[in-house]
Amino acid sequence: MKHHSSQRRSSFLVAPAFTLVEMLVVISIISVLLTVGTLGLKNLSKASGVSAGLPIAEALFAEARAIAVGKGTKTRVLVHGQNDRDDEFHRDRFLRYMAIQYLDTKGTEDVADDTWEIASRGSSLPKGVYFMKRLSETAALTLEKTPPIKLPGQSMTTCYYYEFNAEGMITFPEPSGNDVPRFVIQSGRLPPGADEPSATDGSKKNMGGFVIWRSGRTSLFRHPDQIEN
Repeated sequence: MKHHSSQRRSSFLVAPAFTLVEMLVVISIISVLLTVGTLGLKNLSKASGVSAGLPIAEALFAEARAIAVGKGTKTRVLVHGQNDRDDEFHRDRFLRYMAIQYLDTKGTEDVADDTWEIASRGSSLPKGVYFMKRLSETAALTLEKTPPIKLPGQSMTTCYYYEFNAEGMITFPEPSGNDVPRFVIQSGRLPPGADEPSATDGSKKNMGGFVIWRSGRTSLFRHPDQIEN
């Protein structure tokens, strides 16, 4: 009997626990969802698709920041940026599918060994809601594309990206004074053959977004008018 009791006790003691990265990710996502729920998005957007898409995007940014701090490495939020008119798979993901990438240093100082790895299965904005590159950029801050990346689903594509350093601070686009990176989405449609989505209507109520402060934290735009400013 004592032998069996000792076995059970040993099994209990070596039971798997949450890692620091997992705890940071969960805490960050809960914090984002609570913030969004408190604001209610009433003054930001009356479009249910945009209102549903913002928590998805903010949670992804919070997760990328938490992974950067937890792993002590660079991370990126990727936005599918390849519009292949002849490929329905890419067309469906264009400016809607997002994933997280982290820099795997292999525990060495040799940068030649470094590789960018996908850290999540990815998330998609609601149907009819798109990332708006033009509205996300400012006069001083512009977005670039990565070289082709293999995303979940066996797709090779170029992506727009936001990058965080090991301290969780955003480094690309690099903040310039009070000019900080933004992430803007809009309800719209992607006509056949079009290279970018067009707004469902001319109303600003169908857009929303947030700024990413130098610290890496995000703040929602309180009103769509702030997006154009």
